[in-house]
Amino acid sequence: MKKLIATAVFLLIAPGWLPAGNSENPVQGEAYFFAGPIYRGGPAPAHGGFITGMGAEILFYKGLGVDADAGYVRGPTGTGAIDFAYHFLSKGKRKVEPFALGGYSIYSPGGTAEGGWNLGGGVNYWVAKHVAFRFEVRDNSCVNKEFVGPYFVAFRFGLAFRWGGAVRPH
Repeated sequence: MKKLIATAVFLLIAPGWLPAGNSENPVQGEAYFFAGPIYRGGPAPAHGGFITGMGAEILFYKGLGVDADAGYVRGPTGTGAIDFAYHFLSKGKRKVEPFALGGYSIYSPGGTAEGGWNLGGGVNYWVAKHVAFRFEVRDNSCVNKEFVGPYFVAFRFGLAFRWGGAVRPH
């Protein structure tokens, strides 16, 4: 879990080192913070959980990139993910940017670590040059079904901040 958090922090800071984007350097970075409700599945579903966290993405080729995030669910349960991400780049000056992502997840309920996968998608709504509202739905499945059941679905709301690459209009 410590390595996952260190990776997320690195990805959060690294975009600031990138030069301003242009046609020769399409690399861009994005950091985001999120919070939202979760639904835990399994034999005895537990409604009403809540997740908070942060993450970062580096997009390096026509909207394709990598994403890492770390979160906390009351319990205590730490979550983290390292994903491939794709942002559907819009032509022109659109403020809406849908994205999809998926990859490896780790869950840390009370000091143990369980691996799994996640798949999700959402949309960034750019309200300023470098600031967007972010909405995301992510399905997280755990390999060990004794943890919180086979899965939990997170509805994440937050803010995204972009550096480098193509800058969205405001």
